[in-house]
Amino acid sequence: MNERNVKILVILVSTILILLGYFSKDVGILANLLIISIFASFSTFAFFEYVHYRKWKEMEEKLPVFLRDLTETLGSGVTLPQAIRIVSKNDYGSLSSEIKLLANQLSWNIPIHKALDKFVERMRKNKRISTAFRILREAYISGGNTLAVLTTLSESLEMLQQMEKERKSILNQYTLMMYVISFIFLGVVVMITKVLLPIFASPHFIGIGTSMGLFDPCLTCSGAVCNVCDFFSLLTQSVFGFKSRSPYYFSIFFFLSLIQAIFVGLAAGQISEGSIRAGLKHCLILASIIMASYLLLARIGLIGV
Repeated sequence: MNERNVKILVILVSTILILLGYFSKDVGILANLLIISIFASFSTFAFFEYVHYRKWKEMEEKLPVFLRDLTETLGSGVTLPQAIRIVSKNDYGSLSSEIKLLANQLSWNIPIHKALDKFVERMRKNKRISTAFRILREAYISGGNTLAVLTTLSESLEMLQQMEKERKSILNQYTLMMYVISFIFLGVVVMITKVLLPIFASPHFIGIGTSMGLFDPCLTCSGAVCNVCDFFSLLTQSVFGFKSRSPYYFSIFFFLSLIQAIFVGLAAGQISEGSIRAGLKHCLILASIIMASYLLLARIGLIGV
C-alpha cells in the first residue's frame, strides 16, 4: 500500500470514528474518538514527512560516494555517459534508483545534457543534490576538466558532511536540554495546580484572586464562553477521568504543555539537524510523553484540583 492510499485510509477511518462518536450521543466517547482521530492523522502525516526527509538525507550522504566512484571511473578513460552507466550498478541507497534512471535514459540515446536536466528537475526539492548535478552538467557542456571538477565537488561535499556531523555532535546536548525543559514545564504545572490554585480557590483569597485577574471564567460563563468551558469539562472528565473543580485551569495547562512540546520538538530538530522537518520526530515523542504524563498524573492525583 503506497503513501497516498495510507493517508486516505487514515482520514477515512478517522472520519468514521468521529461519526460513530457523534451518533453514539455520548460526549465522552465522542471526545475520546476525536482525540484518537486527530492524533492518528497527525502522526501518519508527520511520519511520512519524516520518511521523505530521511530519504533526502540519505541521498545527500551517498552523493559524495557516487561522485568519487564516478571520478575514479572517468579516470580510466571512458566518457561521462559510459561512466554513469558503469557506476549505476553500485549501491547508493535511496540515490540508486535515480542514478539507474539516469543511466537508462543515456542508454536510450538521450543526450546527456537533457538527461542531466531531467535529473536536476527531479531533485529540485534538494538544493545540494540539484546544484551538484547542475555543476556536473555545466562542466561537461563547457568542455572543461570534468575530472577535476568532480574531484573538487566530491571533496567539498564530504567536508560539508563532516562539518554537519561535528555540529550535530556538539548540539546534541542542547537537544537533550529541550526534553529537560518539557519535563521542567510539566513539573511547574504540577506545582501550580496542586499548590497555587487551591490557595486562590480558598475563600480567604477570593478578593485577592479577583483583583489579580486569577479567577475561573467557567464559574460565571455566558454565551460562547460556555461552549469552551463545556469542552474543558468534557476533557477533564471523559479523557482524564476525574471531576475537576477547575477544568478551566487544568485544560489550559494541558494545551499549553502540548503546544510547548510541539514547538520544542521543532526547535530540537532545527538545532540538531538544521531542519524543522527533522523535528517532527521529536514532536511526536514529546507530545506522546506529555499526553501519557497527564493521564498518569491525573490517575494518581498529582495534577488537577
